[in-house]
Amino acid sequence: MRFRRPGPSWPKTLAFTAIHLLIALSLGWLFTGSWVLAGAWALVEPLVNTVAHHRLDRWWAARGPAPRWQKSLAFGASHLLIAVAVGWALTGSFVLASALALVEPLVNTLAHHLFDRWWDAAEAPAVGAPAALTAGGR
Repeated sequence: MRFRRPGPSWPKTLAFTAIHLLIALSLGWLFTGSWVLAGAWALVEPLVNTVAHHRLDRWWAARGPAPRWQKSLAFGASHLLIAVAVGWALTGSFVLASALALVEPLVNTLAHHLFDRWWDAAEAPAVGAPAALTAGGR
């Protein structure tokens, strides 16, 4: 496995990682009233999902080619089950864990959309500025 040098998308990725973590912490606190539980959920759930993703990916590769939608559906189901299981283990409430596991990805999806639009708009003047200056416009 070769590692590539980080490209220009790394600042954007790291910025959204911070937003994602902030959303997970905020929602975790909102649902539980505890910063400790919120922090544990925001850190443990992605770690468990990362390990599960690695194992599921290896299992999927060993079983041979299959349609991508099947693999994506399996990853989605695995992610949801793990999110609920981790939330349940931390809070003791299946209802609370299920709500958090459903709401957090929805909020992150909306945040990602808004963040992506903001990032592109913020980069647009910087990308277009040199061309405008060389054309004689200010």
